[in-house]
Amino acid sequence: MSFRARLNLFFVLLVVAPLLAVGVVLLRTIDGAAQGRTESALAAQGRVAANAADALRQDAEGAARRIVADRRLAAAVRAGDVAAVRERAARLVAPATDARRIRLTLAGGSTVVDVGARDAILPGRNQLVGADGQAIATLETSILGPRSFVKRVRGLTGRAVQVRDAATGTVAAGDPGPGEVVADGRVRRVDDGRWTAVGMRQAGFGREAQDVVLFAGAAESRASTGERLALVGTLLLFLVLAGGGAMIISRSLQRQVAILLEGSRRLGRGDFGHEIPGADGDDEFGQLAAGFNDMSRQLRGRMEELRAERTRLQGAIRRIGETFAANLDRAGLLDLVTRAVADGVRGDAARARILVDEQEEQATTGQADEFDAVLRQAEGAATEGRDGRASDGRRHALAVRMHARGLHGTVVVARHDEPFTAEDAEVVGYLAAQAAVSLENVGRHEQAEREAHTDALTGIANRRRFDDLLGRTMDLAHNHDVPVSLLMVDLDHFKQVNDLHGHASGDLVLQATAEALRDGTRGGDVPARFGGEEFAVLLPATAPDVAHDIAERLRAAIAGLSVTTAEGQELHVTASIGAATLRGDGLDAAGLVAAADGALYRAKRTGRNRTVSADVAPAQG
Repeated sequence: MSFRARLNLFFVLLVVAPLLAVGVVLLRTIDGAAQGRTESALAAQGRVAANAADALRQDAEGAARRIVADRRLAAAVRAGDVAAVRERAARLVAPATDARRIRLTLAGGSTVVDVGARDAILPGRNQLVGADGQAIATLETSILGPRSFVKRVRGLTGRAVQVRDAATGTVAAGDPGPGEVVADGRVRRVDDGRWTAVGMRQAGFGREAQDVVLFAGAAESRASTGERLALVGTLLLFLVLAGGGAMIISRSLQRQVAILLEGSRRLGRGDFGHEIPGADGDDEFGQLAAGFNDMSRQLRGRMEELRAERTRLQGAIRRIGETFAANLDRAGLLDLVTRAVADGVRGDAARARILVDEQEEQATTGQADEFDAVLRQAEGAATEGRDGRASDGRRHALAVRMHARGLHGTVVVARHDEPFTAEDAEVVGYLAAQAAVSLENVGRHEQAEREAHTDALTGIANRRRFDDLLGRTMDLAHNHDVPVSLLMVDLDHFKQVNDLHGHASGDLVLQATAEALRDGTRGGDVPARFGGEEFAVLLPATAPDVAHDIAERLRAAIAGLSVTTAEGQELHVTASIGAATLRGDGLDAAGLVAAADGALYRAKRTGRNRTVSADVAPAQG
């Protein structure tokens, strides 16, 4: 690369790159400001929407008071005539009362009459009292549906709006927008930043609830085109000014460098007898010329020796370093480092020792037994942090410590007659450091292999590992004509554990459940975390009756768990289990999962804390 090219590169690195970095930072800053404005506006508009909902609910309460005053309805309620109550309530769902939906809960909650539009929202509540002043029914009345509410909020705020069912997330009315939004009144960016949204939960009829979501697209949360153009223009102006200054400096430096250029070229061709003029100058270029001349005189006597030695060492070290970086075999690395160290410093023997998870591994090369005494002496000194050189007068050793995550060790080399120098220690230290990095990479690779197939919370197989083993098991079962069984295990009412005791307690329950599954399965069975509070247990070569027995044993083990929270509370949980078995031509991973999942849902529907086996007729292969 020419000197001019280097100057241009320096200009790019010192001026252009920082300007671009500043530009990126500023663009993000103005985008952040735009995002902040959007979030503030959404927060304020969310409060407007909440106030509108409160006002409409108050209007609904007024309609409820008018309906409560209806004598025929009151008489039917006092008489306990449900049919008359339903008939009268249906007549009261009319424009005259403003009611779109009426819901009465009678006789202490045992009877419910619900008439009108099922999608009506924001109900008002009132009590229907008897002659003794006691409440005999709870009345809920709504005066509008979700589309009307969306239209009103859109008119008040100018925002895109959705009304969703809080339980299912189904959009009842509104504009296309983001996916799930937490309805806690806080503004958030959702769907990977594609939307900014605020959600508010509103009580509905009975236990129903609706989420009102206001949102803005990503484009609204970015700076305007005008702001961006102004920023880009300013940066371009600075870039032009800096480029002009750099050009002037570049030409000045090129004129000064021209004096040295020819001399450096001749030195590059090996003409060490040539001396560069201008070495008597007192500026940096004069000092540079003097340095060139000194280098020429020194190289004249030592070049051949230095070239041969450096070529040998650089080639060996480069090959070794590249091999270290690519090798993931610990034993092979130890053998390689011993041979490399011996070759790098002309050693007669070498040894590498490491301690990994309380297990020692070692490799030797050459006649290590002959040098055992000085090798041990040098290793002990290096391990204690002292100078790792040792000698008995005729045999000499040099040891260097190796450090890597999860392992400790030493590399030691020995030779006859010639003591080791500081340069030798530098070479051995470099090779030991390269080996330590490679050994650490081996550990990381092994750890990554474990983590890739293990659920971090429970320590059992994760979904990825489960899917892989399920496919392999299906192939083996098909080849050997044996059945495959699967258990789907779901903790009952687990959401209540998180809601009442916190997610930390829920994690303890999941860990205890995983331990129960691990302890209660056979050697070849595979318990895995399928997702959330749902687990799967793969049972290779297992008939339906055996699978059912295992499922019952696991269910009883989970029911017998006692988990103590950080607050000292004891938690007990139960599980519903679905079991399925396939064989022969019916073997299909997706079909097996679907069958077990269906059985699990039947267990849930029929009372929980039970095992239900799928009614699958396996094909005979």
